[in-house]
Amino acid sequence: MINFFRKIRYRLMEHQLIGKYMKYAVGEIILVVIGILIAFQLNEWNDHRKQVKLEQEYYCRLLDDVRLDEKQTQILLEQAEERLVASNHAVRLLLEDNSEKIEIASQITRSTKAVFSDFKPNNSAFDDLKSGANLNIISDKLIIKALNRYFNRFEELKSIIMVNGKHAVDILFAHEDYFANGAVQASIREGRFKDGLDEDLKEAILVLDDDILTSQMRRRLLNESLEFVSVNTRQIELYQLLLQETNALKVQLEVKCAAQ
Repeated sequence: MINFFRKIRYRLMEHQLIGKYMKYAVGEIILVVIGILIAFQLNEWNDHRKQVKLEQEYYCRLLDDVRLDEKQTQILLEQAEERLVASNHAVRLLLEDNSEKIEIASQITRSTKAVFSDFKPNNSAFDDLKSGANLNIISDKLIIKALNRYFNRFEELKSIIMVNGKHAVDILFAHEDYFANGAVQASIREGRFKDGLDEDLKEAILVLDDDILTSQMRRRLLNESLEFVSVNTRQIELYQLLLQETNALKVQLEVKCAAQ
C-alpha cells in the first residue's frame, strides 16, 4: 500500500515538473516572438527613417535646382531689360537727323545681344527621381504635380522666348550690305572685329565708310528697331512669367526641405 501511494506521489511530482517545463517553454517562445516583433518593428522604423531622410534630401536637391533656375532667369531678364533700353535708344537716334551711323549700329547690336540664347532648367534631381521607382520616394503627390507643371510650363515659355529671339536674329542678319547699316564699323569699335581684326585692316576699312545713312536705310533700321523694342518687351514679360513659376515652386520646396 505504501508503495502504491509512493508511486502516485511520484506521478504527481512528474506532472508538476512537466507543467513547469511547459510554462517555461511557452514563456521562452513568447519572449522569442516578442523579440522578433520588436526587431521587425525596429527594422521598419529604421527603413522609414532612411526613407524620410532620403525624401528630404530630394526636396533640398530640387530646391537647389530651382534656385539655380531663378538665378539664370534673373540674369536673362536683366539682359532683356538692357536690350530694351538699347532698342529704345536706337529708335531715338534714328529719329534724329544728325545721329552718327556707327552709334546707331552699336545700339542696334546691343538691342539683339544674346536675344537667341538657349537655356534649360536645372533638372538633375528631377531626372534622378524619375529613374526607376525613385518617384515613389516623394510622399506628397502635390509636389510631383507641381514639378510636372513647372517643367512643362518652363518648356512652353522657353519655346516662345526662342521663337521671339530667332525673329530678332533673322531681322538683324537679313541685310546684304553691313557697311551701309554701320554694322561693320560698330563691330570694329566694340564687337568681334575689335579684337579679331588687325589694326591696319581696321584703319583701311574705316576709311571706306562715309558715315552717311541713307534715308531708305534709316527708315528700314527704324522699323527694325521698333521690332526689337517689341521683341525685348515680350521677352521681359516671358522671363517674368518664368520667375513667377520658379518662385511658386521654390516656396513649396522650401517648406518641404525645412520641415523634415
